[in-house]
Amino acid sequence: MTDMSEKELQRLIIDAADLGGWMIFHDNDSRTNRPGFPDLVLLRPPELLFVELKSARGRIRPEQALWLEQLAQVDFISSDVIRPVDADAMIARLLRRPPKGDPHEAAQAVDDFYDERRG
Repeated sequence: MTDMSEKELQRLIIDAADLGGWMIFHDNDSRTNRPGFPDLVLLRPPELLFVELKSARGRIRPEQALWLEQLAQVDFISSDVIRPVDADAMIARLLRRPPKGDPHEAAQAVDDFYDERRG
């Protein structure tokens, strides 16, 4: 089993996840994605797994290591549906400095964000 390719390992893990009742996400063409995002996202509440697959000799790229390091620090998961009417609130949330920013600072950050996009 140690001589399998990344593709073979992926098939094995996906098959096991299917059998175990997990929801599975794998981007079949990640060339347009930002680099480093893990290969699989597996969900079976209460667990959410982000999985990077490598062959026995495969190396983790710096972008992949950064994603995995950041994900390891997550202690809160949120799922949201965002519609255009929600955009300002979501942008404010995304621009807020952790753990909580001043609401006036967040509103200014939203204004600045839109100003920069308008050029």
